Amino acid sequence: MIKDKRMVLLHALTPLHVGTGQAVGNVDLPIAREKATGFPIVPASAFKGVLRDLFRTGDNEEDWVIRAFGDEKVAGAWVFTDLRLLCLPVRSFYGVFAYATCPLILRQLQQRAHAFGVAGFENLTLEVAGTTALAPSDTTLAHNGKLYLEDIDLNLQSSPEAEAITQTIGNALGLPALSRQFVILSDEVFNFFSETATEINARVRLDDTKTVADGGLWYEEAVPAEAIFYGFIATTGTEPALEALGDERLLQIGGDASIGRGVCRVVMRA
Repeated sequence: MIKDKRMVLLHALTPLHVGTGQAVGNVDLPIAREKATGFPIVPASAFKGVLRDLFRTGDNEEDWVIRAFGDEKVAGAWVFTDLRLLCLPVRSFYGVFAYATCPLILRQLQQRAHAFGVAGFENLTLEVAGTTALAPSDTTLAHNGKLYLEDIDLNLQSSPEAEAITQTIGNALGLPALSRQFVILSDEVFNFFSETATEINARVRLDDTKTVADGGLWYEEAVPAEAIFYGFIATTGTEPALEALGDERLLQIGGDASIGRGVCRVVMRA
């Protein structure tokens, strides 16, 4: 039985690369994706490792850290879920970019929040079909009733349900202006952007003559800055208490830390 829990909201401030270590197609270093949906994901092991390192002092770990995260002899008391995609930033011809999500993601968030006993996410179910998109009334993305995302034109409708949903997410994340760029796409359109709206960066390794070394060119995928993920941390005991996590932290997650990738604002709420 769950004794305590925290909801985790991760807001990427710089592009985020949590990779799989194997090539897919023309991309040498792709990002991790959920098998069933193909949506980007931050595996629980990656997030747990970053948090554990945060609490480590030098080469030593306090007893409570070992009890919380476990070691080679015993499992940790804290249980981490994968961080799943909530909003994907997509370039827009009006309003600069959109925080895009879809009914499937919102429905899954509602189900998982209910399972973990996290209140405030009970009314996220709605339907969006075809080339229709829903947004709050104060959106900056609209132009003559249309939404122009990348190469796709959609019919944009103002929706009180979308307004309520963006208020729920914005309040939880501490982004009160989220509604101006928030949009709910159909599952099919969002699935297209989840495959095509990530970053593909060419990386090179130089030799001593400052030219590209043999085999020193590779292509690396990243989730764009401004992406939002969610997940949960739970414990079945009372010690160590989850209060040690704090309410908000700035963490570096994933690879390429030396070039500024993976800087994230992480909000943890009961």
